[in-house]
Amino acid sequence: MPSIASPFQNTLLRLRSFPIEAMTTLKIFQVLPRRMDFGIAASTSVELCVADWVMGSRYCDTTTIVAEKAEGPPLFETQFLRLTPARYLSSWRAAWEIRKAAAASGGDIIVAQQHIATAARYAAFNPSLPVVLQTHNFVEGRREGRAGMAWNRQMQRRLSRLGGITFISRATLRDFEENWPEIKVPRTIVHNGFDFSQWSPAVERQKLIIAAGRTQPEKGLLEAAEGTAAFLSTHSDWSAIFLLSEPDRNPAYRDAIIAKLAPVKAQAQILWSIPFKEVKEMTETAAIAIVASTWREPFGRTALEAHAGGAALLSSGTGGLREISGDCAAYIDEVSGPAITAMLEKLAANEGWRRELAEAAGKRVRRLFPLSDFVDETGTRVPSVAGTLDSFYDEVTQAWRMRSKNRR
Repeated sequence: MPSIASPFQNTLLRLRSFPIEAMTTLKIFQVLPRRMDFGIAASTSVELCVADWVMGSRYCDTTTIVAEKAEGPPLFETQFLRLTPARYLSSWRAAWEIRKAAAASGGDIIVAQQHIATAARYAAFNPSLPVVLQTHNFVEGRREGRAGMAWNRQMQRRLSRLGGITFISRATLRDFEENWPEIKVPRTIVHNGFDFSQWSPAVERQKLIIAAGRTQPEKGLLEAAEGTAAFLSTHSDWSAIFLLSEPDRNPAYRDAIIAKLAPVKAQAQILWSIPFKEVKEMTETAAIAIVASTWREPFGRTALEAHAGGAALLSSGTGGLREISGDCAAYIDEVSGPAITAMLEKLAANEGWRRELAEAAGKRVRRLFPLSDFVDETGTRVPSVAGTLDSFYDEVTQAWRMRSKNRR
């Protein structure tokens, strides 16, 4: 195996040291959306999820990542099918390239991320292989009116072509089943999973507040900036770092965040699109992390990162965020600057409470979201996130083969 790029090297080597039960090997094509290159420099949350899932999979060595050509090193070295970036017809081209690769070297299953129309195209071009759609957000519900009826029928056809669907949280699965009860495609919940042995939470925490996310209104970063700035103006011994990505997609919103933090710029800084390794290191030392999403968060990877790194979490608790944190976060009743300031005041004043939240959350996420199986204190084997996903791939592939056999 070629050398593996940091920060995933130790994780992959450690996971491969675990004995696994012998079983039939699946050849998997794991396809990333357009504009994603699986590079270490500026990874999206989807790319990080895929990296974790593949590294923890018993099928890691037989998985091919289909992604655009990368200028820098990948998240880790594996088999790649690299595509030249294209603005138009990129999903059709990817479907055709997968078909050629599967014909040349074999293939058992295609995994597509998030985009339903794209997954359906992969299925149309590769009818002999099941396509699993991995969703990271809520699936859009039905539309109203005459135009909506046509769209709904098209959506039903696309979903019915799939071999399986995974959902990132119970919240997204419930929403899908309420909106699309007639869709009988196999489905399961597959959360984000971490190799927690690679996280090293500091015992002594810096008086540092961090907030990470895409520079978009639904992430509540403007409210977080407002609340943090008000807090810092009366707490000179504290500082803050905003770790923001995609700053150019919404320049007005970006500039508003900058303006909110300007009065306390000696204590607050913004870092744009930095590598995940650096985000991780800051999370392992910060006293408080803010996840103030204003929308129904499908899952909330940044909350999981905060708990893994040992920060006390200030959370809006929307959507799937409470599935991650349970009662181990400091929740705000509304996403507003004043509400965030008030909760920061409480957390700053009570170091013991911050420590209790962080320790309880750390135990919770290590029990619920492990990347590899482990035996808990009661002697019960806890299945990993990646193991759950592998089992689903097995089930989908077997069902697809049986269905294809019955058609003959």
